[in-house]
Amino acid sequence: MMNEQEERLQEVYSPKRIAAGAKEGDSLAYQEARARANMYHFFSDIFLNPPQRGILDQIAKKDFLEELSSLFGEKGVAELKEFAAAVHFDEDLEALQKEYMDLFAVPTGRYVTPFEDVYLGMAVDGKQERGPLLGKKAIAAIRVYREAGAEMNEACMELPTHIGVELSFMRFLCEREAQAIYDEERDILIDGERKTEVWDSIRHRDLQIRFLQEHLNEWFPQLSQSIQANAKSPFYRGLALMTESFIVQDTAKLSGQLDLERRMPCGSHKLR
Repeated sequence: MMNEQEERLQEVYSPKRIAAGAKEGDSLAYQEARARANMYHFFSDIFLNPPQRGILDQIAKKDFLEELSSLFGEKGVAELKEFAAAVHFDEDLEALQKEYMDLFAVPTGRYVTPFEDVYLGMAVDGKQERGPLLGKKAIAAIRVYREAGAEMNEACMELPTHIGVELSFMRFLCEREAQAIYDEERDILIDGERKTEVWDSIRHRDLQIRFLQEHLNEWFPQLSQSIQANAKSPFYRGLALMTESFIVQDTAKLSGQLDLERRMPCGSHKLR
């Protein structure tokens, strides 16, 4: 049986297969929203939990690495290919689990401090200073979470600006977008009213692009640089580059999609 991380990795979007959560007959728009939700779920899990054996088994597969290259480019996957070429499963898994703790959990020498607040502190004398946890950026993030109707999972012990939490929020928005598309396409009514008046797909894409532009794009490149500098293994360096590439690609695609939809006649975006 696959563990959760391996399942997440197998949900990586590919035009060759239907996204997890979708089925034959679902529209391309719905499948893409589900696929993006799966991607954000996978990347969120990478930063919230130590690696498990299944993810090493999957990354060691040449065909899978080639598929990742087609999605993220050779540069984004080169580190993972280097890791896969010399992987020793039991030995490397133990080392990677320790590296996860060193990078993301234990504030010692190689800790990268995976919180937005820290990377986007106040400017002092023309220089960017590291900010305090639960500062202005945390307040801004929490406001967006509430606006979207998202709540922190009680089981999650991380702060609202942890990279894994912010990526999980993007997953939440993509899932809501997918549900809105599903309802719009089927013209679903609840108590005689259109559910999409509340859960409109464009509204959720607006929230996604706002959060990407105002939060993730503003600080994840700095976190990625810190991971490149502090990670001993190409495993986390590669995954950070993949995450950065996906955020950039997704921002560009969403921006273009929203610009196009806003130029369409009213209501025509629902004809898919």
